[in-house]
Amino acid sequence: MMKPWMKEAMAYAVVIFAFALAAAMITGCTGAAGAQSNGSGTQSTTTGAQTGTQAQTPATGTEATPLSPKEKWGIDELIIVLMPGEDNPNVVETRNVFDTALSEKIGIPVKEYRATDYSAMVEAMRTGYAHVGQFGPFAYIHASERAGAEALAAVERNGLYGYYSLLVTHVDSGIMSLDDLKGRTFGFVDPESASGNIVPSNEILTHFGSEYPDLTFDDLHINGKFFSSVTMTGNHQNSLQGVYRQDIDAAGISSNTLVNEVRNGNVEEDKIRVIHTSPLIPSSPFAAQGDLPQELKDLIKEFFIEWDDEEYWEARSPGGRYVEVLHEEYDYVRELRDKYDLSD
Repeated sequence: MMKPWMKEAMAYAVVIFAFALAAAMITGCTGAAGAQSNGSGTQSTTTGAQTGTQAQTPATGTEATPLSPKEKWGIDELIIVLMPGEDNPNVVETRNVFDTALSEKIGIPVKEYRATDYSAMVEAMRTGYAHVGQFGPFAYIHASERAGAEALAAVERNGLYGYYSLLVTHVDSGIMSLDDLKGRTFGFVDPESASGNIVPSNEILTHFGSEYPDLTFDDLHINGKFFSSVTMTGNHQNSLQGVYRQDIDAAGISSNTLVNEVRNGNVEEDKIRVIHTSPLIPSSPFAAQGDLPQELKDLIKEFFIEWDDEEYWEARSPGGRYVEVLHEEYDYVRELRDKYDLSD
């Protein structure tokens, strides 16, 4: 069941993002929202549209008129929602190039929105306001169950498929290892963040299992139970900056965040101490709403895998490229979800 601390952390952000996304997309997504099927909450993109290459005509002996992309796909534009985070100007510009190229491939406009909250991303896809989303691994598990999300592709960097959860602190905090965490202040990213919440919580509980056998997942998220105070920061950059500015003593973040923030000059690497590294976590996938026409999903996946723009990858993730991913590759995260009963 949904934990009380999760409800409190998520409720406000979900409402705000849902209204903001709806307002931003009300013109472009009218067709998508209006195509929802029988109250199930998932979008039916084929209602009123034919998915063949030509429309059916009476047997008059004349050739049928080819369907437009809008008629084939059943949507006016493709909406992509990205994970919470902060983009530098170079990344934003290269993503615009990516969107333009994808639009040319599928024949309809492509628009991107940055989410404020993982749960809001899932809800946007469930209600038809998002057609593709870049989900964290844990959020993807929920999106697949609630919104029919289907994994398409994820980033592979220099031959490494995945990333790590790092528990970090400032070098002047006095924290040298996990043993020094009790009674300190801690920053988690988001209730549905794998590397910013679920995995670091599991690592802490595993480490202290023999010393504190009654310590629970919930205890880590309640002020005074294990940490003196706990903060949900909203994204990995905020958690890292909180540690860097010494606003919080420690935090769990993705390894990609530390690499990118150091590379972008936002953090001095020698001021951050990594006190623990998790097992490898599968990369955050881009996933498509399950009700989209299969031909469209195949085209989008093909585009991701073939995308090799050098400026895009240099700004976003040097040495990276998109590779195909499968649903079962996220079993590790699903097992943690079930272990701690984090389903709602």
